Amino acid sequence: MKILFTGVYSHLYGGLERFAERAAAALREHGHTVDVVGDPPRELDDRDLVLMQKIPPTVDDLRRLKARYGDKLRFYAHDHELYCLRKHYYDPFRHLCDRTYSFFPCRLCAAVTRPQWVLRNIFRPIRAFIKEMRDVRTFVPATYIKDNLVKNGFAPEMVKVLYPLFVRPFREEAAAHTWMPDGKLRILFMGQLIAGKGVGMLVDAAGLMSRPHNLMVVGAGRDEAKLRKRASEGVKFLGWQENAQRFFKDADVCAVPSLWNEPYGTVGAEALSHGVPVVTFDVGGLSDWLIPGETGLFAKAPNGQTRVPEARTPATLAAALDQMADPQKLKYMSGHALDTVARLFDPDRFLTDFLSNW
Repeated sequence: MKILFTGVYSHLYGGLERFAERAAAALREHGHTVDVVGDPPRELDDRDLVLMQKIPPTVDDLRRLKARYGDKLRFYAHDHELYCLRKHYYDPFRHLCDRTYSFFPCRLCAAVTRPQWVLRNIFRPIRAFIKEMRDVRTFVPATYIKDNLVKNGFAPEMVKVLYPLFVRPFREEAAAHTWMPDGKLRILFMGQLIAGKGVGMLVDAAGLMSRPHNLMVVGAGRDEAKLRKRASEGVKFLGWQENAQRFFKDADVCAVPSLWNEPYGTVGAEALSHGVPVVTFDVGGLSDWLIPGETGLFAKAPNGQTRVPEARTPATLAAALDQMADPQKLKYMSGHALDTVARLFDPDRFLTDFLSNW
């Protein structure tokens, strides 16, 4: 088959680009021809399958793709861009959003949060994009994103969960893992040092923990300076790293304390592939791979609930991390993490689902 991936940033390397890279490689290994480009090319040649990974620049571009490729066209909704002007799906007060797209409230939210976006967003035809997208077969990385699309008028049968082909279980590495070798829980955070990723919450939680621990923070971002000032002893800031995956072998648990509605949570799934359990807040699509007690833990509110604002505090995160400070528990969860990765991210299953004409 001749396949085109369109909507990939050449100047970034995030989850979207990693998906394109791994998926294209897997398809090529099976004899398919795959081209990866940014915006849709002006000249649309013959293709057997076309995957849009971002909303095209204009509604006219989308209509042009639909007219040319018809049922061969697919969309991968990696994030909240189709129904959220901010793309993060939480409001200026950092409350998680659950509304369907609405013209005035959504534009007000975007304007308050990012004033520099006002002129660009005020004319962005979200409703027109949603209307045009509803008859395009759409892949999503988690059940949560599917539910949001259905809430915005998509027919359930037009949306299929397709877990990203990022990860495979590193069983030999996990088998050689030593848990808490010096009696301290080794916590790893990997990501941008910005408010939405919750690293500030994690730094505060580390100061509240009762069990001995170390926290490695791998990443860079605009909040780094103030995070360093408020960090307690035992917190190490390692900056941006070229090969960040190597840090999993020296971690007992990966913390993913995101405060926004993560569509999928790539770093958490990658931690599981190395046999490292995850502690996180129950937001967005993380519950597709975080199985409490088996692959990690969700922080809990005092009443035991996880998907409520009261569960997202430094104290609840500290309590969840303290619960992980048990080598036997970590080893047990490590095995379940590897099995979960093998089940969800099976390459044959991915290729079958991707190429099917459902």
